[in-house]
Amino acid sequence: MTDDSNDRFQLAAAATTRLVSQCVAHAERVSAKLNDRIAAAATSSPCRLDEARALNGEHLLAFKQLLEHVETMCNAMVSHLTGLKHLLSDEMFHPLPAMVIARAIAEVAASTSWMLHPGLSSDERAARGYATMFAIVQRSITDAQPSDVARMKELREELVKHLRKPGGDLTVERGNKHGVIQEYVAQITVGRGHNKARAKVAVNYSQRIEQEIPDIGPLYKAMSGVAHGTQTAITTSWSTPDSYARLIGHVASASTEAWSHALHDWVGASAGRFLNETDRQNILLSIPEATRARAIAKFAAMVLSDGGPGTK
Repeated sequence: MTDDSNDRFQLAAAATTRLVSQCVAHAERVSAKLNDRIAAAATSSPCRLDEARALNGEHLLAFKQLLEHVETMCNAMVSHLTGLKHLLSDEMFHPLPAMVIARAIAEVAASTSWMLHPGLSSDERAARGYATMFAIVQRSITDAQPSDVARMKELREELVKHLRKPGGDLTVERGNKHGVIQEYVAQITVGRGHNKARAKVAVNYSQRIEQEIPDIGPLYKAMSGVAHGTQTAITTSWSTPDSYARLIGHVASASTEAWSHALHDWVGASAGRFLNETDRQNILLSIPEATRARAIAKFAAMVLSDGGPGTK
């Protein structure tokens, strides 16, 4: 690297390391206080509305799945961020494994935000809870040993039978390929009339991240290229490490914000700011001067905006 490119890399890497540390501290605080915030949530909050319906016998399984999903994603978020922090704290910058962890952080955040997306109705969260259950079952069938596949399919059918209660407002829709009905469950519908809530079972992370964290949607392809070992992605990590340092810092920050915003909205609270804006601006200042103005015009709104995730 030239002296200029090395300076830019050092600026980006230092800012990213600090931003990730701030994300770790925030994720740990949020996760540690989440149970208390759920217990103290107002009756009008989304989590209280979901709980009240579950206690009344409405979509209890979906609510249990939602709670389990939230707990699992909180643990995953803290674990991935902590791992990324340790990796960045090493004396040598390791862009390839750091990018893979950043990609996992984005997926966890998008999954949480999809389940608890601000503005969803209780029916929509219930539909997504059921869809997640069937996604887990389908993955178990796909990954099972041949001798276990039949039993896994039996479990799926038992779940379908349990959910199809006479007079209920839940519909389990099978897959359909060229007019031929398949065994697998493709979509869940909750509700009646014009207010039906639908959720697809299959997970497409490119679309989910584009939907839930649009700030980093276009970057997911680059992260996937690293994870899958494409030649161009690997070469870029060595030729322009500052670009990967910037990407890792932005992805970790935007993902943690989206994850936190969804959780706080669900319990009826405000996430508040937790990132140092000087570090975020240093990410921009590490961009080569020749392209910095264009990059700032494109990304300043999503990186420096006072609005929360989903407001842009």
